[in-house]
Amino acid sequence: MHPQLQQRSLRAPATRALSVPLAVRCLIAAALAAGASGAAQAAPWFTDPGVHVAYGRDTSHDVNKYELGINFNTPIQYGNPDSWLLRLQVEFNIAQWQSRGGTNSQNLQEFGFTPILRVEKRGSFSFVPFIEGGLGLRLLTHTHTSDEHNMSSAFQFGDMIGVGIAFGKNQSTEAGFRFQHISNASIREPNPGANFYTGYVRYRF
Repeated sequence: MHPQLQQRSLRAPATRALSVPLAVRCLIAAALAAGASGAAQAAPWFTDPGVHVAYGRDTSHDVNKYELGINFNTPIQYGNPDSWLLRLQVEFNIAQWQSRGGTNSQNLQEFGFTPILRVEKRGSFSFVPFIEGGLGLRLLTHTHTSDEHNMSSAFQFGDMIGVGIAFGKNQSTEAGFRFQHISNASIREPNPGANFYTGYVRYRF
């Protein structure tokens, strides 16, 4: 091979390697480090399932919501399990919206998924108080509950904030109250949304 051609072929891989942005290499290194850390601390996902029933009320649009859901703890948590603890949960739900007012009222069904951040205070009482918040996705079977309440799209976002307590044997029974806002974030108009004031009870297995 000609000496000049050989020199160029030897330099080519180095040039390609240097063309990889530094940020990408840092992200790859971080991902590998996170993967190694996760493997070292492997724990099952979706543990401690808790089934809840809930009743919600949207007073502005005269809609009742009846919900059935399942909530799981994940291994992602920070703090002291015997004191203040921040944990990540995931929740799946199905719900029936019952329209009780408006012209041409229409009932609909909701299917949802929500990651939840929950802060608990353990160790001080026989019960465990907590606050929670989440932002998730919703799919509705219809886009309106009446002519006056048209939400434009079946795809919606659902955010909520709530408080509650866990009590009983192993704190396996929970009761809570949530304020939940559902809307499409103005992806389509009109976007009146729905605001539900919701109470729930849950049993965790």
